[in-house]
Amino acid sequence: MEKFQFSLEKVLDYRWLQEQDAKRVYASAQKALNEQESILQQIKQEKNELMEIRETTVNRMQVQQWYLLDLNQRLVATTQTIQEMRQYVATALQNYITAQKERKILEKLSEKQLEEYQLAANREEQKMLDEMASRRRIS
Repeated sequence: MEKFQFSLEKVLDYRWLQEQDAKRVYASAQKALNEQESILQQIKQEKNELMEIRETTVNRMQVQQWYLLDLNQRLVATTQTIQEMRQYVATALQNYITAQKERKILEKLSEKQLEEYQLAANREEQKMLDEMASRRRIS
């Protein structure tokens, strides 16, 4: 009997590559999100530190106020970016899960075909053994 060859092996390989790509995209998106969250924490910390500083001159108070306004704008922009990135990360995760499911479906099909192949091979071997045994009895 011929060696087992899964009929959809190339499709399985393709699905595996798709899963790896989806995994890479998800990991990259998660890393970028973590970086943005770190930036947000730094901005918040900088704002808190600035709020603790008490300036004595009007010019320095004005500069401090402008810088505070800039920090607030950066906070809003970074928060919005994080929200968008979270949606992207969720989509990337869903794509990864879908790719993983598609690969697993083909792997299960491959396992099922292998079991069927092994069953057929065992039947064929048993048939040959029975035939050999019957020939011995006849001789």
